[in-house]
Formats: sequence, C-alpha cells, structure tokens
Amino acid sequence: MTSELIKDMGLIFLTECPATPLTHILALNTGDYTESLVKSLGSGNPVDATLYLTRACNLRCATCYVSASKPLPNELNAGEWIRVVDELGKLGVRYLYLLGGEPLLLLNRGLLDIVKRGKENGMIVSLSTNGTLVSEEAAVKLRDSGVDQVQVSLDGPNPVINDAIRGHGSFSKAINAIKYLKDAGVTVSLSYTVTISNADYVKDFVKLASDLKIPVVTFIRVQEFGRASGGGLGISNELAHEVLIKLSELSDVNVKVVYSGFRFGLLNLMSKAYRETEGLLNGLKVVNYGTCPAGRSRLVIDSNGDIYGCELLMRPEFREGNVRRDELSKVWVSGFKAFRNRVPSPLCLTCPFFKICRGGCPARVYAKYGSLNGPDPQCTLMNS
Repeated sequence: MTSELIKDMGLIFLTECPATPLTHILALNTGDYTESLVKSLGSGNPVDATLYLTRACNLRCATCYVSASKPLPNELNAGEWIRVVDELGKLGVRYLYLLGGEPLLLLNRGLLDIVKRGKENGMIVSLSTNGTLVSEEAAVKLRDSGVDQVQVSLDGPNPVINDAIRGHGSFSKAINAIKYLKDAGVTVSLSYTVTISNADYVKDFVKLASDLKIPVVTFIRVQEFGRASGGGLGISNELAHEVLIKLSELSDVNVKVVYSGFRFGLLNLMSKAYRETEGLLNGLKVVNYGTCPAGRSRLVIDSNGDIYGCELLMRPEFREGNVRRDELSKVWVSGFKAFRNRVPSPLCLTCPFFKICRGGCPARVYAKYGSLNGPDPQCTLMNS
C-alpha cells in the first residue's frame, strides 16, 4: 500500500512548495504535470510570480499566513501593478498568481485591467478568492477579463467545519460563488488548508468537489505563520500520513488532487519502504525544482511593492527591493542570494532523501533557528 501510494502520487508531492501556486495552475492547464514543469524551468528567468494586490480582507481566517485584515500603507495602484506586470512579462514570467487579502475588493479598482494585462503579456493568470464577494455580475466580469482560472478557498465540506475556521456564512457564499463562476464559464479550482480541526474531512471535501464538477482540489498542509502561528492548528507527520492514505482510497471521483506542503509526510512513508522506493528515488525527473523555488524560479511582490522570494519570509531581512524604485530585471539578476547560496545542514547532506527535499522549507527553518541552514522542523528523520 505504501509503495503504491508513493508511485501513484510521489511526483506531485516532490515538486510542490507549500507557498507556490504553480502546481494547481499546471494541473488545470496542461495534460502532463511533470512534462510541463520541466519545460517551464531551466531558463534562469522567473517562471511564476505571485502578486499580493492588497492586504485588505473581509474575512479573518484562522489559517491566513499573512494575517490579512487592513491594507498596507501606500499600496500600489492599478497603474503601478500594470507596469509591474509588463516588467514581469519582459522577464519571461509565464504564470501570474493574484491574491491578497481578498483581490475581489479591487474588482472595480483595477483588478480586471491587471488580469487583462497579464493575458496581453502571454501569461496564464490565476486568481485566489474567498468567494464571498463573487456575484453573478462579478463572475461575468472575471470571465470577460480573460482570467484562466479562479481558485476558491474553503476549509471544510460543510458550514460547520468551514465556518469555524473562515467565519460565519463564508461556506454558503463560497458555494454560491463557485456556481456563479461556473455558470459564467470560468474554470474553478478549490483549495483546502488542512488543520487539526478539519483533517478528518478531506475525503468528504473531494466528494463535494466532485459533486460541484470541480477539476482540481489543492490540499495545503497548514503553514504556521501569520494568524496560523501559535494557534494549535498544525498537524503532525503522523496525521499527514493519515490524510494521504485517506485520499488514496478515493474512487469514482473525477477530481485531480494536488498536495501542498505534505512532503515530509511522504518522506516518512518512504523511510518505511525504502527498498521498494529506491528505484523511484533514483529515477526522479523533477529534482531541480526541489523544495524551494524562492528566488530561483519565482518571486513575490507585496501590496506596497516590496519584492521577496517567498511570502512566508516577507520580512525586512529578505526584502530584495521595491518596484517603485528598483528594476525587476536587475533585482532578479543580483538579488535573492540568501536563497540561491543556501547551504544545507550537514545532517541533510547525509540523508538518502536529500535529492528530494534539498533541506526542506527555508521559511520553517528560519522561524525555528533564525537561519536558513538548519534541517526542516517538519523532518522527523533529521530531528529525531
């Protein structure tokens, strides 16, 4: 059972960072995930960029890693964002991800123009929303903007589970949003942040997605940053194992499942079946993507224009510049040294699974050690 689970789903685990949206975008827009990913990488230019259009949000979700609530001082206006998108296009960015905060707060303040400019630059444009502000009219406007897909966030298969995390009434509004978007002809995917309180309901959620005829669901292991830090929402690797097994047991559902941040759940499974999986380890094709694409194949721009490699490390010491004063092309060439020059822990270098995880998530490492160079706190192999 263990080895079959790994063989069936391993490459999706192994190529996914807990922050980047690239996997679910590719899962929706290509027939072959790994082939498309390989083709997208290797140019030396950023492949995907995430724009936090605003930090303002009408919800206060317990799982929000950026603690979205009020807008930051001096957020970029629509014209500035359009200039940024043009610069990203010149850099060769192929995948553009728009989120916040809640991007739909900007529906009539430039959001649609930003989407259109991304399409004019030949990008695949994806947008993430909590769904509560999507009306029938808004859905039609999004369709007409040319957006390639909209990801709606839900954290439970019913109002009781979801609303305890995301707020009263959010489930029913999100379900309505899904119907409006689908009726308008917009491609919709779903995301589900897995916490201690909703891990038992992942199968029910996939069944809900299947009933709604949603093609892709992304399960995100909660990252304990922002509002999600210190709240007791995190899940153990053992519970992560259980989630993976539960999802592997699903049948008769026409839904692609993407796993985000479950890498160490997989590694622990692998460690129990090493002989069976050694061939898989030696045959992996997407090892260069590793764990962390920050500053290597992706970048993040905050709502005030600050440039980062990763949204989980939007801290002054990792700020690479600001789009109002710095050219993105120059920042890309000369910046992101903390990520590009990262030295793995000596412990990690001795691990047979190093070629998969490359030392794990630097954001989690930094949160624990104040340095990027320790073993990932989620890795029980190195922390036992």
